[in-house]
Amino acid sequence: MNKQNLLIIGFIIVFAFILYGNTIQNSYSLDDDYVTFSDPTVRKGIKAIPEIFTSLYANVYGDGGKIKFGYRPIVKTTYAIESEFFGANPHISHLINILLYAFTCILVFFLLRRLFKDYHILFPLLVTTFFMAHPVHTEVVSSLKNRDELLSFMFNIITLIFFVRYADKQKIIFIFAGLLSFLLAYLSKLTALSFIAIIPLVLYFFTKTDHRKIIYILLAVIAVFLIARILPKFYLPDTSRTKLFVENPLIFENYIWTRTATGFYILLLYLKLLIYPHPLLFYYGYNMIPMTDWSNIWAISSFVIYLLIFIYAIKRIRQKHILSFGILYYLITISLYTNMVKPPAGIIGERFLLAPSLGFCVVITYFIFRVLKKQAQTPNIELKQSIWIVLISLFLLIPYTAKTIVRNKDWKDHLSLMSHDIKYLENSAKANFIYAGALKTEALASIRNNQNTTENMQKLDLSIKHFKNAVDVYPEYYEALNQLGSLYYTVYHDPITAVSYLKRSIEVRPDYKPPYYNLAYIYKSSENYKEAIFYYKKMLEIDPAHLQSIKDLEDLYNTIGDTENAYYYKEMTRKINAGNK
Repeated sequence: MNKQNLLIIGFIIVFAFILYGNTIQNSYSLDDDYVTFSDPTVRKGIKAIPEIFTSLYANVYGDGGKIKFGYRPIVKTTYAIESEFFGANPHISHLINILLYAFTCILVFFLLRRLFKDYHILFPLLVTTFFMAHPVHTEVVSSLKNRDELLSFMFNIITLIFFVRYADKQKIIFIFAGLLSFLLAYLSKLTALSFIAIIPLVLYFFTKTDHRKIIYILLAVIAVFLIARILPKFYLPDTSRTKLFVENPLIFENYIWTRTATGFYILLLYLKLLIYPHPLLFYYGYNMIPMTDWSNIWAISSFVIYLLIFIYAIKRIRQKHILSFGILYYLITISLYTNMVKPPAGIIGERFLLAPSLGFCVVITYFIFRVLKKQAQTPNIELKQSIWIVLISLFLLIPYTAKTIVRNKDWKDHLSLMSHDIKYLENSAKANFIYAGALKTEALASIRNNQNTTENMQKLDLSIKHFKNAVDVYPEYYEALNQLGSLYYTVYHDPITAVSYLKRSIEVRPDYKPPYYNLAYIYKSSENYKEAIFYYKKMLEIDPAHLQSIKDLEDLYNTIGDTENAYYYKEMTRKINAGNK
């Protein structure tokens, strides 16, 4: 650790706080309840770590019931440790995210310095600085839920460092360390998967490792992946998460030409976000990205661009050209998110660009050097040329830095983020639904605390507006139809409109429970007992153990004097309660 390295480490830490220091004042935001202190397991602290490693990642209640999916024990472990020492403190969590980001970028710099050991130090430093400043990373650093992406990428960088170290020192301990680090990356998030291909790519380009050894290392990494993939299936509970059309319509698209054309359209959007990161959005989904075919000029343009850069990378691979590496690294890490093979839950996400953006930054830095007709592959560059390289770089770094700092403020809390982005999201059914739900939750919470203000009623009016927007974008959005029915009855006391929305929700999704209960409640309140009994019983056909419906039926039968049926449902309540003890 010479003086130069210490200065660079200091610069990276300071720059990380310049970029993201303003997130420390932020609270919890979108999806943070998946892993932070809303999770009862996390609140138990360090003693919950064994439970975290034998339970699912997400275990929360959604509008349609409990949502259980995923396995990312590393990120939840970090929050359990935080809970032990700091309790539920979002400011400490944001501070830790900044420190993790700074540490990751330090690792990136030292990895790049080794990979480009014959290059001027300015090259890996500029790549790292571009990577740090890029605004697409705001979703990863500013969002506490997305610590999983950050941890996965960090452990992947450590994995590369260990395997390169093995290539330099030929000590088997580095292989075991690399395999352990890859396991931790995978247990942080599945995005680690692309680095199975990145590891041999790096070893080929930047070391003299024998090809057979590279294959052996690759097989060892695949073995670790298979163990990590298969073993948890023996002890994890079943998942229950319905993937929705409004999240990613390509999940339900089997026509290969539509899927590939739309996939290349998405790849063009990712490239656009890397070059011009505006607007940045908290969600995309249907119908922000149009389903398209090969008559779409943008899909064709994207295919041509990606084909040309792929051909160039393959042509220069034998020369181990830096552009070849940067392009192939980008293509491999972005491949998981093309939607062409297995579409992810979200059709597009800025967080998916964390790893691919490093390849983009390598390419950008290379071209800055070439603009000045200067080869980066030299340890010595004149001071005047170095100054020009830095000045040209600032044309990108200054706006990227400014955009990152400004964007962080949008992540202050749920509503600040959504209210800022929603003007760009008119065509996103899910984004409108999420925003409407957040408005409704906040307003009703204030009303329950006897804060029945004009502002709360305005929030409820705005909530209904955006639930309607969601239905306008996607008329079969049964969850939004149910929410509209509920709000029209509870807020506007309009049972006729409420019933029409609730019945539409049932028509779209007959096995969706909430509208049955809401209809039963409305009919019971209006003393239409026949209809109320009908919908309570329909609810119980779908969910025979729905305790509130059973209790309501008992009360209803007592009200109309049917003691026999009232006793039947009373006994049913008793049996369910006894079984739950």
